[in-house]
Amino acid sequence: MSSAKPADDALSTPPISRPPHPSAFPFHLAPGLSNFRDIGGWPIVPLPTSPPSTSSPPIVGHVRKGLIYRGSDTNRIAPAGIAKLQELGIKTDFDLRSKQQIENAGGFKDMGGSGIERRWAPVFAEESYTEEAARKRYELYAGDGTDGIVEAFIEILTEGAPMIRDVLHFLLATVSPSPTTSSPPALFLHCTTGNNRTGVFISLLLLLLRVPASTIVHEYTLSDQGLAPTRHINIERLLGKGAFKEHGPEEARRKCERMVGAREESMWALLREVERRWGGAEGYFMGVVGLREDELEEVRGVLSVWGEAEEDTRAQLDS
Repeated sequence: MSSAKPADDALSTPPISRPPHPSAFPFHLAPGLSNFRDIGGWPIVPLPTSPPSTSSPPIVGHVRKGLIYRGSDTNRIAPAGIAKLQELGIKTDFDLRSKQQIENAGGFKDMGGSGIERRWAPVFAEESYTEEAARKRYELYAGDGTDGIVEAFIEILTEGAPMIRDVLHFLLATVSPSPTTSSPPALFLHCTTGNNRTGVFISLLLLLLRVPASTIVHEYTLSDQGLAPTRHINIERLLGKGAFKEHGPEEARRKCERMVGAREESMWALLREVERRWGGAEGYFMGVVGLREDELEEVRGVLSVWGEAEEDTRAQLDS
């Protein structure tokens, strides 16, 4: 007589399938990193004409590849991931996290022995990253509509202005505006998930470089793909910290899911607010960050390559 199947086996459920880390442009596979991608390759268009043209603007260049990479924190990066950063020529790791975040994560990954220098460049000063302030930001990130998240994004842009200035001054000091046969030293920019703080800065930088708004929105939303394989980890981390617990377990999970998303309407709303508040990227970088007009042109010179958009860029935008 055959024995009955154990109850535990009968009630077992198949393992949850997680999406793989994306590897097509602009992503790179670096084991232990999520949401890791190059910010280069996106098309550049001329300044808008007056009166505005009804036709699509011509593409006159693209953002230089291989200079700035973005992604998640390096706490869980594997040796193969560090090797990938070395392969890409990354020499500097800009960590945008606050002191409390780094301590709560158990410190940071020191990759100095692998030739990658860590530079701590927190968006928020220690006094601005209290537990109460963090809870307020969580509510802004996770709220319905766009008003809350735009408020949070503007805070990132104003509080993080010294960080942005330091990063761009570092870039100008280490990279030649004229591409040479040798690869320039690249830098890696990250917060915790590489979504909000990192994403807002990169979006404003692309706007400064005259990347079309629709492309900036598309680039921002790629974080949904980049974070998909580890989304469950980030959600459980937030829930474990007690995020939104006052709303009850079901609503708390929904809000955490919104926090680790990258919604296109959020970026469209931010771009409109940047135009309303500062008159565009130039007004922000000069009036808030404190860069001179000639420095803005230097940044454009370093990060722009003139000519048609590359094939992988066109394929990404057409997908």
